[in-house]
Amino acid sequence: MEETMTMAPERPVPPEVLSGRRWTVAATALAAAMMTLDITVVNVALPRIGADLHTSLESLQWVVSAYTLAFAALLLTAGSVSDRIGRRRIFLAGVAVFTAASASCALAPSVGLLIAARAAQGVGGALAFGTALALIAGAYQDAPARTRTTAIGLFTAGGAVSAALGPLIGGSIVQWLSWPFLFAVNVPIGLFVLFVTARRVPESVAAGAAGRIDWAGAVLAVLALFALNYGLLTGAQQSWSRPDVLAALIAGSLLAVAFAAVQWRLGPAAMLDLRLFTVPTFSGAVLLSFAARIFSFGLLPFLTLWLGGMLGLSPFRVGLVLLAQSAALVVTAAVSGRLVKVLPVSRVLALGTAVVGVGMFLGTGLGPADGWTAVLPTLLLLGAGAGLTMPHLLSLAVEVVPPDQAGTASGTANTFFPLGTAAGVAGFGTLLTAKVNTVLSGPALARLQVPQADGAPLRRLVAAGQFDALRAAAPAATREQVVGLARSAYTGALSTVFLVAGIAALLAAAASLVLVRERDLRSDSSG
Repeated sequence: MEETMTMAPERPVPPEVLSGRRWTVAATALAAAMMTLDITVVNVALPRIGADLHTSLESLQWVVSAYTLAFAALLLTAGSVSDRIGRRRIFLAGVAVFTAASASCALAPSVGLLIAARAAQGVGGALAFGTALALIAGAYQDAPARTRTTAIGLFTAGGAVSAALGPLIGGSIVQWLSWPFLFAVNVPIGLFVLFVTARRVPESVAAGAAGRIDWAGAVLAVLALFALNYGLLTGAQQSWSRPDVLAALIAGSLLAVAFAAVQWRLGPAAMLDLRLFTVPTFSGAVLLSFAARIFSFGLLPFLTLWLGGMLGLSPFRVGLVLLAQSAALVVTAAVSGRLVKVLPVSRVLALGTAVVGVGMFLGTGLGPADGWTAVLPTLLLLGAGAGLTMPHLLSLAVEVVPPDQAGTASGTANTFFPLGTAAGVAGFGTLLTAKVNTVLSGPALARLQVPQADGAPLRRLVAAGQFDALRAAAPAATREQVVGLARSAYTGALSTVFLVAGIAALLAAAASLVLVRERDLRSDSSG
């Protein structure tokens, strides 16, 4: 069937249609590049942000999580709304919100306002990303399949290039300018995208779109995610027995159950159609989408703190080190397309995830005296494994569901990327903080003449990777011993994170072999 479509004669396309298509790809690809770059550069800047705003690891985690939580919670709703009132309209609103929020981030005088602005960025990102592919599909709906695929490839390339260059660009900006410029640079780019979209990109609405928007599902998702992550982050930093932590975890769990019940009752009209998960291959694609971000962006903040905070590398050098992971991803992504021609996609996914697991296990060997070169093998394997898996996840989710649910399938799988980031940041942050607190216990610090009242602040500095501030706060008589113990605590905690992540990666690799079934793909293609 696909050969027939590609061999059919192509009708002449009016110049205004061609122009609209090209500007649609240009606008969406530039928006994707801007928003993806924003995610990666923030991770490089975390040590500098923490030092300038005098904040804790919990707050630094929220600088990352605020964006991803808002983005994930609103992504499916954005797509649903755009089908009904216009995709270009929602895309414009998203870029406008993201641009204004970027300016607010650049001007934020405190970490609280920075977190709020990051959440607003997430809202704008969801509105833009949730409609970008639909905009392209609408502009290319009468185009040959190969032309449409090329357009989507250019859109995804914008994000891929930004992800690869983000750490280096971010490191350069932080080192030679300052971290607010990371956000300020989005303003002129966003204004240009707004101008181009308003003048050149055609509007599109889904044919036959009807029905009510699932506002109940959207609200429940936002509340559940906020409550659960608040409980995880605050519990790790303060105490698991605090009333607000327990209340947040219980409320978040109940809200998640209520969300699932509402989605199941609404079926295809829901923001997240749970019936799609009855297809094992779809479940596998979503699971691996979730896991892929846990192992990449979920881990990245803590590697950045180790490189910049503990080892004292400049932001530019941190970006250079992390470029190894991005370079490996780009190389193996090109190879991955050829591999699926000779191997079942389930084996390619399992291979890539297993490579990630091996990289994680190599990371468990880090010691307090190691330099940045010790983590290079881990970074290369993490990038190589991600490159083998990432190109197939979204397309796999779409290929195994009925054509009329392709948009929902794509949106669902896409939503689990930022959810994985949030879960990784929260989970790994909780584990790392707990391990640091165990090593730097009251008795251990007391033996180094650290007053009991100073113990908790010192532990927070270590968990946040603020070793310069730790050195200044430690008692002069035992400063080197305190710093040495802190280095051992942070490195040991990071090694534990690598161990847990490695085990999880191997489990995900096994799950891909079980869940991703070739017969699902064959039945879809045949149908």
